[in-house]
Amino acid sequence: MPSKTTLLSASLAVAIFAAVAGLAMLLTSPAARAAAIDCAAAKTQADLATCTAANAASADAGLNAVYKALAGRLAPADLKRLRDAQRAWIPFRDKECAFRTQPYADGSVYSSLVETCKAELTKVRLAQLQHQLQCPEGDLSCVPQSGGNAAPTKNAPATAKAAPATTKAAPATTKAAPATAGAAPAKPGPAQSSQNDTKPCVQSAGKAKSDQYVSQCIQVSPATNPPCNGQNACGMMVEEIKRGCAMIGNDNPPGFCSAYKN
Repeated sequence: MPSKTTLLSASLAVAIFAAVAGLAMLLTSPAARAAAIDCAAAKTQADLATCTAANAASADAGLNAVYKALAGRLAPADLKRLRDAQRAWIPFRDKECAFRTQPYADGSVYSSLVETCKAELTKVRLAQLQHQLQCPEGDLSCVPQSGGNAAPTKNAPATAKAAPATTKAAPATTKAAPATAGAAPAKPGPAQSSQNDTKPCVQSAGKAKSDQYVSQCIQVSPATNPPCNGQNACGMMVEEIKRGCAMIGNDNPPGFCSAYKN
């Protein structure tokens, strides 16, 4: 009998340890750590590294949202070509960033340089796919869209993990959970949460809406370390989208900016 009690106690201890370890990993994610830092005023190498990692993760989330929205509008043959292109783009991004940063691999700033490079190239790719989503009819630089009538498929996320030199060849990898195909971004309205709501947007508005705000925020924010992260409040991202759209003015703004005019 004592041996059974000991075994149960050991199992309970292992379960508690696993739960605590999982919580610790969640709380020490780049987004969670960056939320506790004023990235605009970051000066220490540790804070800068945290902020650049969070910026790269935000860019990944924005690209995933746009990729999945576009995938849901394409015919099966075009969707396959998009996936092939995205699979080729991920190793290109990682190798390009290795080319740019490897000479500084022995320095303390190396990880920040890698994340900054990945965020930059991810935002470029995001703009390319956003262009496909917003193309006017008759623009031959765009792939025809089927209006979400493509055959149902499991859409893989569009970006690789934000760790340096990740070249996992799974269908366009990332930690972001795939969204349902065909979920094209709806025309955005005011944030559903109160401006005083400090809860993470992904909790208060849901992942789909949070990803939409992240994507739009990344596209228009002029900030070096924009608050375009689902762990921030929705209101914070909406204010940044409004600010970015206002700064762009009539100089070819993204279509969604019209929904944020006061």
